[in-house]
Amino acid sequence: MIHTVTLNPAIDKTLIVGDLKKGEVNRILDSREDVGGKGINVSKVLKALGTRSISTGILGKDNSKFFLNYLTKSGIDTNFYTISGENRTNIKIVEKNSGIFTDINDKGFEIGMKDLDKFLSYFLFFVKKGDIVVVSGSLPKGVKDSSYGYIIEKLKQKGAKVILDADGKPLLKGIKSIPYAIKPNINELKSIVEIDENDINSILKGGKYLVDNGIKKVLISLGDKGAIYITENNSLFSKSFNVPVKSTVGAGDSMVAALVYAINNKLNDFDTLKLAMACATAKIMTEGTEKPNIDLIKKIEKDVEIKSLL
Repeated sequence: MIHTVTLNPAIDKTLIVGDLKKGEVNRILDSREDVGGKGINVSKVLKALGTRSISTGILGKDNSKFFLNYLTKSGIDTNFYTISGENRTNIKIVEKNSGIFTDINDKGFEIGMKDLDKFLSYFLFFVKKGDIVVVSGSLPKGVKDSSYGYIIEKLKQKGAKVILDADGKPLLKGIKSIPYAIKPNINELKSIVEIDENDINSILKGGKYLVDNGIKKVLISLGDKGAIYITENNSLFSKSFNVPVKSTVGAGDSMVAALVYAINNKLNDFDTLKLAMACATAKIMTEGTEKPNIDLIKKIEKDVEIKSLL
């Protein structure tokens, strides 16, 4: 079974304007509301790929119905642990004329370590040996930066393969517990190991260092430059596509979903990177945090070129 963990879920409200004018009244051309949070976004893309996952995490009771109804309508199974409080709302502003995207993310509700322990006890009951668990996104206020590391250790004890996608201190402390796979962007990789972001050999060396220290798969997002995928057997690169961008939200989560799909279906490294690039490209061509279209993913996947860096 595949589980995606979102400890700080959000309602993503996308506002489309002509041009954002600071200090003035702006008129909205269009808007939409989606359920988000990195783990939830991963489940959406897995659904597009025809793969079942269970979306779990901590959910505030006050507006939980919106989340649960949205995910149920999307065909995504849920298993959230609910607490008192309201889930955050993130604002995504899209300037139609310039193509500029502005994200304003709320911090979300505050919980204590006792709440995290209660969730973990609840969640671990459902985790079986061989399960794949995605642990991603920001931590809620009130818990330690080391929480992801703690969760990874507990999941590994259950025999699960853990994919970590986080940033800042939660990432730095989380990788100390040696997850099965990680998907850092270039800035996140720089925070883990010393690299020159303009030197592909330096990036490759940094990724190999992580693999040599126990992480089985390292998928590095280079933004509009492409991606690098490093495993024990291969070091691969793929350049990005020049496509119309409708939303950058969830592109990285789409890559994580592709990685999970590949692990679950035992794809080779080349096909894994092809799928990751196709999913990310299809996602940025999709509005809001909606899942990308599977036909578009398959079409793009045929054109993805992979280069070996070994």
